Amino acid sequence: MNNQPHVGLSLVNKAPLGLLITILIAVVAHLVFELDIMTLLYSLVGGLVCAIVLIAYWLGKGGAFFIVGVSIPLVLIVVTPLATMAALLYLVSGFFFGFCLSLLIYKLFSKQKQVAP
Repeated sequence: MNNQPHVGLSLVNKAPLGLLITILIAVVAHLVFELDIMTLLYSLVGGLVCAIVLIAYWLGKGGAFFIVGVSIPLVLIVVTPLATMAALLYLVSGFFFGFCLSLLIYKLFSKQKQVAP
């Protein structure tokens, strides 16, 4: 049996760095552009849900989870009003922040589960 981590699950170790980068992008965007809180909330929730669904796929729950997971960014682009470049920047940074946050939470819970007897 192969003991290598699944490609998707190997992203879990990079989640803290992803959080820092997306926070930095969001702070710079806030300094340059007007804050678009609704776009940021849509994208944050979308990133969280996308990562949760893809983690389920990576853990072997079925191919339907993959299809739903990779469709979420497209759905976000369709339903989120993107009238300005700032909105697009908030959408991308918020999505990846939510995605990395989900991966970090998964990492913390999986480590805690391994430590528990």
